[in-house]
Parts: sequence; structure tokens; C-alpha cells
Amino acid sequence: MCISYAHFIFNIIQGTSNSGTQCHYDVANNIIVQLYGTKRIRCFPPSMGVYNLHVFPDNHPKARKSQVDFDYDASKHSNSDDTINRFPHYYQNIPQPALDVTLQPGDALQIPAFWFHHVENGYSNSNMNGKEASVSLNCFSLSKPMMIAQQIFQKASNPMGRRIDKGQVPFILRALGVTLLQKLGIDEITTGKEAEFIRTYLLEGRYDPLNMIGDNDTKSKHSHHTLTDDQIRTMNTCIEEIMPDFHLLKGEVEGDDDQDGTGIALLVALHLFELWAVELVGTKSVAKAWDEALLSDDGTF
Repeated sequence: MCISYAHFIFNIIQGTSNSGTQCHYDVANNIIVQLYGTKRIRCFPPSMGVYNLHVFPDNHPKARKSQVDFDYDASKHSNSDDTINRFPHYYQNIPQPALDVTLQPGDALQIPAFWFHHVENGYSNSNMNGKEASVSLNCFSLSKPMMIAQQIFQKASNPMGRRIDKGQVPFILRALGVTLLQKLGIDEITTGKEAEFIRTYLLEGRYDPLNMIGDNDTKSKHSHHTLTDDQIRTMNTCIEEIMPDFHLLKGEVEGDDDQDGTGIALLVALHLFELWAVELVGTKSVAKAWDEALLSDDGTF
């Protein structure tokens, strides 16, 4: 059941015993009120989603969800196990939740927008057979990060227009991505390692587990489609226009970084990288386009 009122959406969630919801994040704020039975919720900050949780790509039906099966017991398998190798960011450093709580009837939990949470219904340490169903009320409300992210996507959409030489696409993507990360000034991203960050947490984190990159020929490494001064100015203008919004996400303006604003900013940046690629090459070629972009490292934009 779903009821809307003003800026709020109320959902009644019913779950059978041992059912659940794969680890994911919502762009709205959420308050969960447990009405009947129990519900275990593990919460992870946005930065863990970036660095550890192997989120599905945006054009996937399960976008915003982690690809990792939280019920998989890695301790029972060797390091050569296929599942462990598919998700190295998770299994090489299994993240501990910021919060691991089992809600009882009458309990409520607030989950901020962009925070990841994994849900198990009918969970009880004293009743591992899972005989109990679960009923809860979810109250979603508009979030400031969601509205800021929407502004970023609107301002940064199609920064180069629609008439682009296909040979320039890798260089445009690389220039946009590297410049944005440089301007963000995030301590964890070493200067000069911006392209490595994109390869690790966009391609390896999201696309590699789904085998969506494949073998790329090396011709793009030897092609030289340098960008014009006008194109470079256009890209810089685009980045400069959205930087105030990114600083708001990071909490630098209002000093509200207790919600992991840096992690939210990086999640939004990864969404933006995918959006740029979709606009330039289409939904089916995002991974290949970024792979070529990250191979085009001749030091020239």
C-alpha cells in the first residue's frame, strides 16, 4: 500500500520470514516504523557504497543496489572462489556497518538519503528458523541531497552539445571526469590519480562483475583527437557551474558533514560520469566508452 501526502510518501511493507531487500540506497529520507514482527537493518555510509559495495550501473534494472550477496559466507570458500574474485572491493576488506539493529514493534529508524541499508525480515537471534512475518511503515520525504543532485544533472547534461566527432568522445569523457575530480579536491583521491579512481570505482566496481566491458582493441590509445580550445573552455565552464552544488553536497557550505557528504558527492559524480557517457554513446556502450577514455592517456585533452 502506498499513500502520498504533500511531500511525503507512506508505504506499508509486508515481508515473509527470511525475506529481505538487497543492500541499496534511496534518494529520499526514510523513517521506518516497525509495526509487527522484526526487521534487521544494516546501514552503511555513502562512501562505503563508492569504495566497497559494487553498486549496479545506472542503466541496470537494479540500479542503486549492491551487487554483493550479503548472505554469501566467504569464510567457507577459498580466495580463488568466483564470487570472491568478482567483488574484490567488498571481500578484500569486508565493510562493517555503521549501524546493525533489529527493530521490534514500536521501534523507528531514520535512514538519511543516499545511505545504504540491507534489510532482513523476521530476523531474531532467538528464532533463527524465521517463523515470523514482518510489517513496517516507511515514510519517505524529499531530501536536500536529492534536489541538489537533480540540479547538477540538469546543469551538466550534454555539456558539449550533440554534434561531437566520435573520435573525440574518449578525450571528452576523460577530460570531464578528471577535471571534476580535481575540482572536488577530495583527500582520498591523490592528484594525478583521478583516472585510476574512475577505472577502479566505476569500471571495476560496477561493470567488471557483470562482464560488461570485454576486450577493447588498442587503437584508441594511438589515435590523437585533441580537443579545441573552445571545447576545453566549454567543459571548464560546465564544471565550474556545478561546483557550488557539489560543495553543498560535501557540506562545506553549511558544515553538515556528519551525513558523509563527501561520499554523497562521489556517488553523484559516478552517476554523472555514466550520464555523460549515455549522452555521448548510448546506454549499451557506457563501459566501453569509459574504458577507451581511460586508455587515452597521452597527457593531451
